[in-house]
Formats: sequence, C-alpha cells, structure tokens
Amino acid sequence: MIRVEQVLQNPSYQDYLRQNEIAEKERIFCGHHFDHLLTVARLTYIFLLEDGNPFITREIAYAAALLHDIGRWQEYSSGLDHAEVSAELAGPILATAGFDRGETAFIIKAIRQHRLDEAVTVHRSPLSQALKKADRYARLCFNCEARDQCNKVEEQPHRNSLIY
Repeated sequence: MIRVEQVLQNPSYQDYLRQNEIAEKERIFCGHHFDHLLTVARLTYIFLLEDGNPFITREIAYAAALLHDIGRWQEYSSGLDHAEVSAELAGPILATAGFDRGETAFIIKAIRQHRLDEAVTVHRSPLSQALKKADRYARLCFNCEARDQCNKVEEQPHRNSLIY
C-alpha cells in the first residue's frame, strides 16, 4: 500500500483534512476527520470482498475512501457538492502518489458518485456502491449524543443498534 502512504503524506491531502477540521470545529454532528475516512476505507474493502469483487485491490479501495470527503470544507463555505469537490481535489493527489490514469479515473468516479441515491440510473461501479454503503455504515448513530437533533439519523443503518 505504498501509494496509499503517498496519499496520506501528501501536503495537499493533509491541508484538506485540516480545513475539514477547522470547518467542523463547532459541529455537533458526525465529522469528516481521518478516523471517519479510515473507517470508510476498511468497510469499503470488506464490502467489496463480501460482494465478490476481489479484483478491486485494497489499495484502490483505501485510496477512494481516504479521499472521498476531502472537499467537505468547501461545501460548508460555498455550498458546493463535496463529492464533486473531493473528486476534483483527489486527481492531483492520486497522480502524485503514482496511480495511473485509468486507476485515477476509476477512483474519481467512485468519489463523485458516493452520494448518489440508489434510484439514480447512471452506471455505478462496484467501488462506488461499496464506498456509498461504507460511508453510511461508518456512522454509529445509536451511540451519538446529537442523534435527537440529526435530520439524517433515520436514513442510517446503525440508527437503533450496531449491525454486524
């Protein structure tokens, strides 16, 4: 996972995580910090394996998940869709880390699509589907102090209890 280490060490990546942290400093709801990204990475890979997609490497799955929310701070400041912003910010980081054009396009598409509703009929790769599912399962709403104030809790798999 040498290329994932390159992503993690990238100065722009680290800056985007700091920007998320600053933007969410007073936020009482779920954050988009490194712990969330790492949880999503682990779950994404597990879901890919469980769904019979071993051809998508752990490195690809982790890269997509670790980058999927890096533009969240721009959504707070300007209202832009963070999936779209994150996809744009991810491209140069992936290239610098050594991902080729095909891998980069595949990862960027998954990041761009991680918020799409299941009813949307565009082609969704197994990676984008696993990333979306992992993003939802990463939230432990049943154990959250802000759950009574959250307008998304009813959409979350872990709203009432932990699902194994």
